[in-house]
Amino acid sequence: MHHNNYTIIRLILATLVVFGHFKVVPGLELEATGIYGYADFAVDAFFVVSGYLVYGSFANSPEITTQKIGSFYIKRFFRIYPLYAAIILAQTIFMVWFFADSVRFADVIKYLGSNLIFANFISPDIGGVLSGLSNNAINPSLWTLKIEVMFYLAVPFLWWLINRYGFKALLTIYILSTIFAMLSLHYGAETLSKQFPGQLRLFVVGIAIYLYRDKFNMNFTMAFILAFMMFAICSFRSALPLIPIYPLLVGTLVFICALRLPVMEPKYDISYGVYLIHAPLIQAALLIGIYENNLVFLSLLLIAVFAAAFAAEKFIEIPMVRYGKKLSGIFSRKFARS
Repeated sequence: MHHNNYTIIRLILATLVVFGHFKVVPGLELEATGIYGYADFAVDAFFVVSGYLVYGSFANSPEITTQKIGSFYIKRFFRIYPLYAAIILAQTIFMVWFFADSVRFADVIKYLGSNLIFANFISPDIGGVLSGLSNNAINPSLWTLKIEVMFYLAVPFLWWLINRYGFKALLTIYILSTIFAMLSLHYGAETLSKQFPGQLRLFVVGIAIYLYRDKFNMNFTMAFILAFMMFAICSFRSALPLIPIYPLLVGTLVFICALRLPVMEPKYDISYGVYLIHAPLIQAALLIGIYENNLVFLSLLLIAVFAAAFAAEKFIEIPMVRYGKKLSGIFSRKFARS
């Protein structure tokens, strides 16, 4: 699990989402081309990366036990939830302050209640106060978190299936997930195709990378060329009939960049903060009236997002991850004695 490029890859992917949302959140979809047009690709790659890292963190012991499952969920909870909850509370406070004369207490409770359990689709904003904006969600990035949680819940079952049926289990899940996604698109339910289980095929590609990572070796030149080819093909994902094999292309690119290119291990891991923080800042800029569609404002946004993400990692993520590991150890010891 160590000595790979996953940390820098996640930061690059989170930054691509920022670039995409810089155009899409204000309603400038037609301008979301070039570097601004990779937000959806970045989210898909995130799911592949998650498959590798999350499954790998669970599969480090040869048997499945209640102790192992409990320890896994404790650590996962403290990895993603504290910062998530802090962002929900912070953006709620801002919205209540900004719309002090318009929001109702019941709407605030509904927003907090639904979003704190990852059900942001129930109440994307507080009582419709953002209905005048192009995107009425306070934080348009949150939709992926419920899918991520579903992946976490599925990991023990996936581990059991894979250990019992091997590659056949991965292939069957991939095929069924792809059929679901294609049928959803065929019947015009594009949003549904991007939900669970349609995105499960990306997660199992990440699992496959973890399981078979040592099976494919290549020199630097071959790795660079193949990575460039995969990225070029994925860049035309909207114009080519790639749906059945698209996760494989994304997975191949992630595999090469993470495990077959020279390793760069940054000291800080701020990708989660960048992902969660940027969109509400864009919405706040739109509400206040300071958003501008130019490179100067984009640069200022990136500086603000990265600074906030650094602070979030230091004061929330790192302490909470350590606390989660501590609680996991306490749980394991108590369970072992019981």
